Amino acid sequence: MTTETAAPPADNTAPEDVDSDQPDDVCPAADEQPIDVSEQTTSNPGRSKRLTRRLAGRWRSIAVTSLMLACAGTAGATYFTTYRSDRASAEATTQVAKAASEGAVALLSYAPASLDHDLAAARSHLTGGFLTYYSQFADQFVAPAAKQKDIHAVASVVRAATIDAHADSAHVLIFLNQTTTSRENPEPTQSASSVNVGLTKIDGVWRISSFDPV
Repeated sequence: MTTETAAPPADNTAPEDVDSDQPDDVCPAADEQPIDVSEQTTSNPGRSKRLTRRLAGRWRSIAVTSLMLACAGTAGATYFTTYRSDRASAEATTQVAKAASEGAVALLSYAPASLDHDLAAARSHLTGGFLTYYSQFADQFVAPAAKQKDIHAVASVVRAATIDAHADSAHVLIFLNQTTTSRENPEPTQSASSVNVGLTKIDGVWRISSFDPV
């Protein structure tokens, strides 16, 4: 007797659905479209305008800086030129005041023992018509009086102020004292005076061309 084994009944139960943690409204990553950044940059007119404004501002800054440097250079050159001009004027003023002072002292200082040397020294500071006048005056009056009366004269400049100074002419106002002694008056006698000294530049040297008491 044959024994038949019955087949197990088929399991018709449908598999249970597994709940997913992903929400239904989330799109798959494969469906996402990449964003073209470069395309947006070049096609965005607002960004282009902002870039243009930044570049323009930068160039304006460079232009302003260059202009400031140019102005500073011009100001420096002007200052240097003015400084040199002022310095040259100051040097000329000093030179003419010194020449007037030394010449006045030589004119008004002498002694019998050194009279020839003193008069020659005075002439070396003079020029033009005043040199001719002084030479005649010294020979006719100063030299005879100094020898006969034993006159000693010493002059000193108290102050000198340049009135004007040009390329080859100048005027200086000097204030001086002169102390004299003589055989008749052995006690020193002091006299004060002021003189307007005119000067002319001869071969680069300032010489007295006029000597006018004021």
